[in-house]
Amino acid sequence: MVGGAWGLNGRVTSPVKDGTATPTGVRLWCYRALAAGLAVGVVLGGMELVLRLAGVGWPTAFLLRGEAGGKPVWTENARFTWRYMPPELGRVPQPMALPVSRETHRIRVLVLGESAAMGDPEPAYGYPRVLETMLEARLPGHRVEVVNVAMTAINSHVIRDIADDCAVLGADVWVVYMGNNEVTGPFGPGTIFGRQSPSTGWIRLVTGLKKTRTGQWLDRLGQRGVGTGPGAWGGLEMFLEQQVSEDDPRLDRVRSSFEENLRHIIRRGRESGSQVVVGTVAVNLRDCAPFTSVRRSGLSTEASEQWETAFRAGREAQERGDGEAARAAYDRALALDDGHAELVFRRARVGLALGETNGAVLFSRARDLDTLRFRTDSRMNALIRGVATNRETDGVWLADVERTFAANTPGGTPGDEVFWEHVHFRLPGSYLLALATGSVVLESLPREMTAGARPDWISLNEVAQRLAVTSWSDFRIVEGVRSRLVRPPFSTQLNAVERDQRLQRELRSLARGVQPTAFNVQADAFRKVIEQRPDDWVLHDQFGRLHESFGDTVGAMVAWKRVIELVPHHFSVRYQMGRMLALKDETAAQAEGYLREAMKLRPATAEVHVALGQALARQKRFAEADAEFGTATRLRPDLLDAQVQWGIARVGAGDDAGAGGHFEQALKLSTNSALSHLHLARLALKQGNTNAARVRYREVLRLAPNYQEAREYLGVGTE
Repeated sequence: MVGGAWGLNGRVTSPVKDGTATPTGVRLWCYRALAAGLAVGVVLGGMELVLRLAGVGWPTAFLLRGEAGGKPVWTENARFTWRYMPPELGRVPQPMALPVSRETHRIRVLVLGESAAMGDPEPAYGYPRVLETMLEARLPGHRVEVVNVAMTAINSHVIRDIADDCAVLGADVWVVYMGNNEVTGPFGPGTIFGRQSPSTGWIRLVTGLKKTRTGQWLDRLGQRGVGTGPGAWGGLEMFLEQQVSEDDPRLDRVRSSFEENLRHIIRRGRESGSQVVVGTVAVNLRDCAPFTSVRRSGLSTEASEQWETAFRAGREAQERGDGEAARAAYDRALALDDGHAELVFRRARVGLALGETNGAVLFSRARDLDTLRFRTDSRMNALIRGVATNRETDGVWLADVERTFAANTPGGTPGDEVFWEHVHFRLPGSYLLALATGSVVLESLPREMTAGARPDWISLNEVAQRLAVTSWSDFRIVEGVRSRLVRPPFSTQLNAVERDQRLQRELRSLARGVQPTAFNVQADAFRKVIEQRPDDWVLHDQFGRLHESFGDTVGAMVAWKRVIELVPHHFSVRYQMGRMLALKDETAAQAEGYLREAMKLRPATAEVHVALGQALARQKRFAEADAEFGTATRLRPDLLDAQVQWGIARVGAGDDAGAGGHFEQALKLSTNSALSHLHLARLALKQGNTNAARVRYREVLRLAPNYQEAREYLGVGTE
């Protein structure tokens, strides 16, 4: 054959030269593909190296190596969640400085989950701290270390990666308590963090690529100029448009992904040598009305009108206290459409008031129908039971938290006695959760660890004493919770008014705890506990906050410096110290130092730039202060305090016109900024405009009725 020869496989090869055949056909394309792959690999590897050397990107592991007290420790990665959500919305793990080498007689328990597991709204008194306190009291002779790696706004897609990274900790037991955020968290059908309901393969690919600096660079490059996402975390109000009905087909993928992730977490825990305790999830059924409800489609016009008439009649009867009439009307509406969450919830409440015993079923059904799906539903809990039941021999243990709460709350329906709102626990709820999981943790531990264990758990009151729970801490938590609940979606729930009235009564009953005369008693409570646990940085942090809230700058600084000794990379303590010191001219330079240290730890935190701007302005360094305020507003255009403090700095610089512009901008962000109205009143007086000043002072009094300057100007007597 001219110009070539037949090979053994019937394919043509090129002429033989020097005894070597040159490949053609499929083999040639294979060689070319291999060469191209190698070339791409070299290019990507080179790009990755260049980006790392240039400092582009961030580490993605949940745990980072650090040092505390001259010893190696594991610390949290503040940028861990950037793989799953935009940095401006990223959530941060709890600070930790965990010894790499474990001491003898130290039991390590790892808590994985979301905000409820973390201990929101105040982790210092949350479930992991309660569990640690109770286990340590039950196991004398052992130092129990409960490691809180739970976080807000995440779900099982993120928790599985946390589990992978935390396998190195060598914990004795993992406690997995998750399920509330599967719909609204990253990759869920109701998320705000990016693509909704992608396949698990796509999720693994994207999050895997973002482990590389190249993937991170490309992701940020793709985000530039988009400008469609929220600029900063705004709570559950951000999810108002993300409604998902019970029959949405995307929920099947949610459950499938959750089960796959749960099994992966269990497998990683067992491979690391840990026992794994998996909890079902308890939620507020009785006192958390559905956030949103939808009507069933397909009803005829006549049936729809009949439903509206019955529902309205039921509401009117319920409001006038006629339970029997309300029940009858609601039952008529249910016969036409039983898929409306608020209707089912109202019917459950009426039945509860009338002494019915099936309330738990109806309250649970109302939760399942809620289209803002912030709570674990019945099917998810059934799935958890199915994965974890009867597997003790495999090192997997079920803690049926949902049933424990049902057995220990009125009518089998947990409510506000154990929850703040929909899923986050009051202290009694954290105690009940610790009982439910702690009993299983004890059962799962080796006998040599539980030998000599005390027979009973300590009481809730003793837990509170050991955590230094005081009326000051309770007041602060209730105040913070109430500030959340006066905003949507909580403010639009049908029982929002009665809940707010209850919280206001709580605040009034706790008010004595924040009076100056209450400081010594509460400080003594902290000192007593700190004497027993001198290396507990959380206690020192709370002690510093106590001092600050009572105006004791020196005491706060002493406590917070101790926190930095124990957790050298602690960001928020440095910010707190700087913010506090920035309020006075004589300590402004000292504040600057702490704030610049905080900025090195988290440079993109707008609040730090605001505080640094305040400190610089007090040192008369107005141009530098303007730069910091400008950075803060670029990072957070919606940050009210940035505009207010910028205005105050401009007043100090003698720029009244510029100051007025910033105060007006602040009022565009919130018309309820009393401080902005106050400074605009002062500026009006400087300009001789008494009418404008009077209008502004009236607004100050409306928003802050006891503000003395406004009362004196307006001639209003003191209350």
